[in-house]
Amino acid sequence: MSRTIPADETALPFNPLRHSLYSAGELFAGYDPGDADSYAGCPDTRILAYFAKYGTNPVGSTGASTLEALHDNSISLAMQPLLRASARVVAIMGGHRLLRGTGPYAATARLARGLGRAGILLASGGGPGAMEATHLGALFAPASERDLEGALAALAAEPHLPPRAQDLVNTLGEIDSAVARALHRWFAPAHRIAMDFAGGGGGASLGVPTWLYGHEPTTPLATHIAKYFQNSVREDGLVTIAVSGIVYAEGSAGTVQEIFQDASQNYYGGAFYPMVFLSAPGTRYWTDTLPVRPLIEALLGKKPDFARRVLFTDDPGAALAFLAGGEPAATA
Repeated sequence: MSRTIPADETALPFNPLRHSLYSAGELFAGYDPGDADSYAGCPDTRILAYFAKYGTNPVGSTGASTLEALHDNSISLAMQPLLRASARVVAIMGGHRLLRGTGPYAATARLARGLGRAGILLASGGGPGAMEATHLGALFAPASERDLEGALAALAAEPHLPPRAQDLVNTLGEIDSAVARALHRWFAPAHRIAMDFAGGGGGASLGVPTWLYGHEPTTPLATHIAKYFQNSVREDGLVTIAVSGIVYAEGSAGTVQEIFQDASQNYYGGAFYPMVFLSAPGTRYWTDTLPVRPLIEALLGKKPDFARRVLFTDDPGAALAFLAGGEPAATA
């Protein structure tokens, strides 16, 4: 049965006609590191509860779907000034399960820091794992490498997302307080780091998350957040805005989907935007574990700029050189 949204628009936990991107301060207003119940009351969690009750697929209300479409269009429009002001935009894609405290997580953060120091705006899906590492590195672009290492150590104290995170909100929009408390604990180290830069001084980055996966906390380390209801709009947009290239860190089904969305755009589009496939050092993840390389080469290999636009590597330094300037590295 279709659920009816509240008649009073002021009951909505979001503005469908907003004129700006979100900030972590707005989405997580009221979050208190000392209050384990505060995560459940944040605007981000309340919007997720609304979405689960009225708007997620299949949409339970035509009114909800209309309001969500208005909101998502507003977000896309609000993103344009930031993109126009950014000469180069690079996205880093990768698995949400990439753990804090691991080598690949740290390597992603260091790569993002290097790209940020080269004047590149970093973008990601705005969630945990490789996405969080992207925004951590971007935030510390103006800071020292030692400062970044300290932040990596602080985050490693809470490496694992709570095992029941997907149960945060049920289909009736009810919030599981125990899960919210566990997410509060995991979220706290990143929130502390973000608050250290609340007055400015950090590097900018763009997170593009979705409430479809709203049980995975949006990273507060992104300075600009374009959060969508509809994941299809969000994913296509994220691939499209990365006009200076996309780095594919190790991931699984979602990352593979993004790879072939990007490949399709490069195949049919007028421009060929760089693609970097980054494996952990000493491995051939994108060749052996998930062998996308043969299909990418078969699909795009005849493009005139293939060798200058596609890199398979296990060296973050080669990825940085390939995207940040100078002569692109040879495909390894």
